Amino acid sequence: MMNNPKTKKLKEMKTFDEMWQDLAPYLSVENGLDEGYADGKYTRSFAKYCKHIEGIDLSEDFYRQAKKNLKDLKNVNLRIMDARHTDYRDKEFGVVFNTSFHEFDLIEKDAFKLDFDLKTKMLEEMSRISDTIVFAEIDPKLNISGELYMIFNPVENHCLRVKKSNKLIDKVLPKLGYKQILCDKAVDIIKYGSEKEFIEDMLSWWSDVKVPSSDEEKHSMCDKIERVLRKHGYLQDLTFYDVFRYTVYQKQGNS
Repeated sequence: MMNNPKTKKLKEMKTFDEMWQDLAPYLSVENGLDEGYADGKYTRSFAKYCKHIEGIDLSEDFYRQAKKNLKDLKNVNLRIMDARHTDYRDKEFGVVFNTSFHEFDLIEKDAFKLDFDLKTKMLEEMSRISDTIVFAEIDPKLNISGELYMIFNPVENHCLRVKKSNKLIDKVLPKLGYKQILCDKAVDIIKYGSEKEFIEDMLSWWSDVKVPSSDEEKHSMCDKIERVLRKHGYLQDLTFYDVFRYTVYQKQGNS
């Protein structure tokens, strides 16, 4: 494992702490929007920098999860809202923070579909409410989450979805007057105590997509997860490398 060039590259990347340090100047605002808060994991990190956060997500399930997970935070207000049609004022936010842009058109579970019109409308709405937009999402080349996701939904090509989403961002935002002022990668190194703990955690990561309906199906899914992790060498040192690409866009003429 130590001689694996890919693993060596991952270990030399910036850490998540360094990613947050890079993003801190853009997230440290009076009023920020967390678009697609999911279970609130990254909202908690965002809340360390932003004085007040409005969070929006379409999922009632995620709303309940995030409300529970973030109940100790006084500077976060969560709402259920369509990111294409918000009720916020023009330029109300110092920053829009998004960690799940690629998943906003992930609606069909029996077919792979990309909705560029939906995503374009989201970007246009972001442009209306803020001059600074920050994205932090899985890296489609170095993160194996896409490969694992297919165990839970075999028709979903998450890596392709992320690649296409990033290309759309890079195409649309410059047309709306934005310039990319930061682009880098970071890795969250997650250690586990045993193979069983590792595989069980991977099984829980995408439980919102699929929960095994029987012990037989669970055993089959665990075997597939184990094969993916072993193929990439992750089980040798019981470590998952969660690699993110993070970018900052600002309207030209703003700093």
